[in-house]
Amino acid sequence: MMKPVVFIYTVIVFLIFSGCSHSKWDVDISNIETRQEIERFDVDLFSVNTDSIWQQVPKWEQKYGNFFDAYNQQVIKIGGTNQLDYARNLTYFLTEPYISGAYADVQVLFKNLPFEHELADAFKRYYYHFPEKEIPAIYTHISGFNQSIVIDSGYLSISLDKYLGAGSKYYTMLRTPQYLSANMHPDKIPSDVMFAVAITEFPYKSESDDLISQMLYYGKIHLFLDAMLPQMADTLKWGFTKEKLKWCHKNENLMWLYLVENKLVFTTNYKEIKRYIDDGPFTSTFSKESPSRTGRWLGYQIILSYMKTHPEVTLPQLMGDQNYHQLLNESRYKP
Repeated sequence: MMKPVVFIYTVIVFLIFSGCSHSKWDVDISNIETRQEIERFDVDLFSVNTDSIWQQVPKWEQKYGNFFDAYNQQVIKIGGTNQLDYARNLTYFLTEPYISGAYADVQVLFKNLPFEHELADAFKRYYYHFPEKEIPAIYTHISGFNQSIVIDSGYLSISLDKYLGAGSKYYTMLRTPQYLSANMHPDKIPSDVMFAVAITEFPYKSESDDLISQMLYYGKIHLFLDAMLPQMADTLKWGFTKEKLKWCHKNENLMWLYLVENKLVFTTNYKEIKRYIDDGPFTSTFSKESPSRTGRWLGYQIILSYMKTHPEVTLPQLMGDQNYHQLLNESRYKP
């Protein structure tokens, strides 16, 4: 039986965690030029006269390449343009009340793209650290409330209907859990995009596939976010409220102690791993005041300790290191 854990709030003066600047990663990108103009596929698609869809298809295929086919077949799932009923299926999607209504809200909220400059700078930092990596073409689309970010070789697209704000009536009608809708707002787009880039370019691999390996993997991913978005508030990067983030800092030692005492650090039990890695309203073994994904947050603290102990390690070297047990041992982590 697992031992219960009691969290004691000690009286300590904390930094304002929600607004930390990770100045170590604020590198000079003034001379870096990257292809960062965002193409509004959503506007191109929804402005079409539905009677002329077949005439537009070749233009969309030429302009958007492989993304256009992926959008049809994998995002909105209406089939490819080689099907006779393609135009009818697309017309149904474009005129469906929820979809067309969400697009109307997108037109108001995203008349301009407020995140464009921040995202451009993030990709410049990405090029700074990883000059051998390809910078994707970036599009925006309407997914019908499906996945937020679509990414594949050469392109990345942002589903703007997934960022209408926590109070959007569509999220209420779809019964989206509050812990998810709380992060479905425009300010979250840059960190979600760079998170998608990170897990795509640096996929998880581990021979042991235990809790600590996943903790440290996501710890690396969040350090990557620090490097790409050094001026972004930690609350945005983590998707935590100020209170939830402060709770983590106050209870870091007790969370780690709980995992150690209950022999969970190296567990390969899938259900136990999900408890500390996956999203949710809170971490059930800790407290309703805790955030979810506390395992990721602890993994990030271990990675910070590792980088402090090994200042010679570069970001590419860290992201390529899959020996998570060695990373833990060499981190000298002491919460």
